Amino acid sequence: MCDPDSIVISPIASSLLVKIRLLLMIVEDVSSLAKVKDDLEKLLRALIPFKAELMDKEDMQEADPLLKYSLGDLQDAASDAQDVLEAFLIKVYRSVRRKEQRQQVCPGKASLRFNVCFLKIKDIVARIDLISQTTQRLRSESVARQKIPYPRPLHHTSSSAGDIVGREDDASEILDMLLSHESDQGEESHFSVISIIGMAGLGKTTLAQLIFNHPKVVQHFDWRSWVCVTVDFNFPRILEGIITSLSHMNCELGGLSTSMLESRVVELLAGKRFLIVLDDVWTDNYFQWESLEKVLRHGGRGSRVLVTSRTIKVSHIMGTQDPYRLGLLSDNHCWELFRRIAFKHCKMADRTQGDLQKIGMKIVAKCGGLPLAVTALAGLLRGNTDVNKWQKISKNDICKAEKHNFLPALKLSYDHLPSHIKQCFAYCSLFPKAYVFDKKDLVNLWMAEEFIQYTGQESPEETGSQYFDELLMRSFFQPSDVGGDQYRMHDLIHELAQLVASPLFLQVKDSEQCYLPPKTRHVSLLDKDIEQPVRQIIDKSRQLRTLLFPCGYLKNIGSSLEKMFQALTCIRVLDLSSSTISIVPESIDQLELLRYLDLSKTEITRLPDSLCNLYNLQTLKLLGCLSLSQLPKDFANLINLRHLELDERFWYSCTKLPPRMGSLTSLHNLHVFPIGCENGYGIEELKGMAYLTGTLHISKLENAVKNAVDAMLKEKESLVKLVLEWSDRDVAGPQDAVTHGRVLEDLQPHSNLKELRICHFRGSEFPHWMTNGWLQNLLTLFLNGCTNCKILSLGQLPHLQRLYLKGMQELQEVEQLQDKCPQGNNVSLEKLKIRNCPKLAKLPSFPKLRKLKIKKCVSLETLPATQSLMFLVLVDNLVLQDWNEVNSSFSKLLELKVNCCPKLHALPQVFAPQKLEINRCELLRDLPNPECFRHLQHLAVDQECQGGKLVGAIPDNSSLCSLVISNISNVTSFPKWPYLPRLKALHIRHCKDLMSLCEEEAPFQVVARALSPLAQRMC
Repeated sequence: MCDPDSIVISPIASSLLVKIRLLLMIVEDVSSLAKVKDDLEKLLRALIPFKAELMDKEDMQEADPLLKYSLGDLQDAASDAQDVLEAFLIKVYRSVRRKEQRQQVCPGKASLRFNVCFLKIKDIVARIDLISQTTQRLRSESVARQKIPYPRPLHHTSSSAGDIVGREDDASEILDMLLSHESDQGEESHFSVISIIGMAGLGKTTLAQLIFNHPKVVQHFDWRSWVCVTVDFNFPRILEGIITSLSHMNCELGGLSTSMLESRVVELLAGKRFLIVLDDVWTDNYFQWESLEKVLRHGGRGSRVLVTSRTIKVSHIMGTQDPYRLGLLSDNHCWELFRRIAFKHCKMADRTQGDLQKIGMKIVAKCGGLPLAVTALAGLLRGNTDVNKWQKISKNDICKAEKHNFLPALKLSYDHLPSHIKQCFAYCSLFPKAYVFDKKDLVNLWMAEEFIQYTGQESPEETGSQYFDELLMRSFFQPSDVGGDQYRMHDLIHELAQLVASPLFLQVKDSEQCYLPPKTRHVSLLDKDIEQPVRQIIDKSRQLRTLLFPCGYLKNIGSSLEKMFQALTCIRVLDLSSSTISIVPESIDQLELLRYLDLSKTEITRLPDSLCNLYNLQTLKLLGCLSLSQLPKDFANLINLRHLELDERFWYSCTKLPPRMGSLTSLHNLHVFPIGCENGYGIEELKGMAYLTGTLHISKLENAVKNAVDAMLKEKESLVKLVLEWSDRDVAGPQDAVTHGRVLEDLQPHSNLKELRICHFRGSEFPHWMTNGWLQNLLTLFLNGCTNCKILSLGQLPHLQRLYLKGMQELQEVEQLQDKCPQGNNVSLEKLKIRNCPKLAKLPSFPKLRKLKIKKCVSLETLPATQSLMFLVLVDNLVLQDWNEVNSSFSKLLELKVNCCPKLHALPQVFAPQKLEINRCELLRDLPNPECFRHLQHLAVDQECQGGKLVGAIPDNSSLCSLVISNISNVTSFPKWPYLPRLKALHIRHCKDLMSLCEEEAPFQVVARALSPLAQRMC
């Protein structure tokens, strides 16, 4: 069992050192704080050697019990010191801010507040000094034992194929990779590396053993060697292992130098096709691998190195082929493995065996597809027929039931984590099993707890993302079925997290007594009824830093909220989401250290003004707060706010933000910024908001006539989508066109931008940055209501995939998109939508266009030339008459919808759609030849005033499933009904003169028998 103190003490010490140095800088400039300087320096001197001592402690496998107890006290003291120093920093900040604002402050009250902090700091200094002395004395009396690596044999020990279940397909795929010649091409490819990657306990070594001993492998390779590498990538030791296994001699090689060992291995491998298994590799240091790689190059062509590892980083360093990710065993295979071991040579009554099998299946289900867990528990129960013991194990956590066999294997992965990532992993124990973790939200929680070490080179979000990726690469997380940045944790990994996290992190489950050990600082409540546990926490755990309610139940906190705010003044993370809260008390500002607040899915209608005093707040979540319509007026006081999460509904209805939003220079997401004329509402507020990510919608740009350049959009490299919008005014003069053009030129975004929307722009030309190739990464462009543009020239947008043009009243022509490709037109546009452009008459060719929709373009006569079109919609284009088939190909067209295009005389001659709809096209009287309908599945025909000519032209078809006929007049019956054996749905509507479907009853009877009764809508 690991010592949980090592999880957090060292990072806390680092955080304390940063805060003390910051305070020492402040007290130099503030004379009233001078008397605390000596105490801060004493604390600094105590912590510097203490930090190094704690780092040393993490390298011990076990510490003296008294030393461990003393370190536990030191952790408590360090945490309390953090609380005191952070509260002191806030008071100093508030004092400085009041002076800057020239507010009147009662000297007596200010002095009293600081004196209380001075006394607390003095007490902390004395406390840490005393504990540090005790720790040093105990350490001098204790001999720290070196870490003992997880015991693994140096060489391969054979495994019976009968012990392996469910890995046949895996073995077959890896055998193909080993024996294939695809990776042997090239001058330097004498050997290739194949990695088997997966979490502890999946059976990577067992699978490698099965492959190592496979007859095909034995026959294919001249030499085979197995070396267990383990944690320490010891180059001489690996060379010794290769020599010993290849020479089949257990000779003493310890006296040989590394160069002599290298020479011996080169001599053995020279020209030989070898297979070397490097089992349980941990190193991600390329230079360690490079030394071995140089030796192995002397082998024969077609040689292989098979590596097993828990981390994907090993594959990135060593692998020449894609890693093979070993998955979990299926439930059936797990049960078969369990049955073979637990019931082997076991005689018992049929009834007893039946009972044990039912319980055994429950036990197997708890193992979550992990073979090591299945094997360990099956071995524990082998020969035991006590039903009560089996039931007890089925009800307990697996790690508690069997901690001696597979827990060390799991824990070794944890032991190998850096201390700052250990605490991040332990934090995950607060969430229930099978919880779906959102990567970004988890990183925000780690930030709020100060688990992320700030380097100055990267943002905390980037560093936290790297922490998460490290855990992911080491198989502590698995991608969720949900996709995106959603992940799960295997049940046994979760149990490991709970074991290493206690007592600092505590999860309180349903119906459990809410007992909190004195050292507990982070709590999650999984009960539906949380009012009573919250009261107990308020009474007994005032040093609490985290209170989470990670289950989705509707929670009733009752009348405890006010008391909570008054009591839990050290809290950093508070989750009140999905609760019955409708009013947030003004006393929330007593949570001075709060960094993460979640009020999502509550009935709150407003946020209290006092919330704006939470200067440390980094994350504020307000998702699903449907009654919330505005933010408090002093919201800009939240100077450390990084993440503001609100629904799109809020942003869509937002017409005005609080003033001075530019003070939030660390904010990452501000979806909407409506520009105002008053001070504090101007576009210059965006200037210092360099970290904005995702979407930014800047509206009311008519209020940014003189200073649009102050937005500094060019510096905002993390923006993905930018919307630039002027108010929609019916009247616009010549001056507006000039002004709009200048403003848009000044709003040049960063070249990383992926989507750009421009609305109600009155200029006649678009700025140079849109046409000169600056937007190299732009994928989507939307132009709406840009009424003065006559010729649209977009220049070089090499990666543009989607173009939307709407309400461009004066647009006459769209010029050909330019491309840098010297060998011809390689424009990447795939989707084009044009709507309500009444003067548009000319479109260029789009060779890669897949989707095209043109609506209400009443001057367009000819379609653009296309070669790859798959979906085409034409609506209300009154003069359109030419498909431009001379320059186009419709052979790939899947869906065609033509509605109210009265000048079209015919459909394309060569196309074979799956879906075809024709509505209100009076001149369309004939369908193409029957060959064009060989793939047709849905057909809709709406022919006002033209009788049933198109219906009569429908050919026999064996693929048509759905047919819609509407608005046919002057026809009492159709003269001919086609043979449609697969027709399932027939809709006939608004055919006022129709009396019967067909003059000949026999053909229609065949159709009627196949129709679904609910699909017939007759007139």
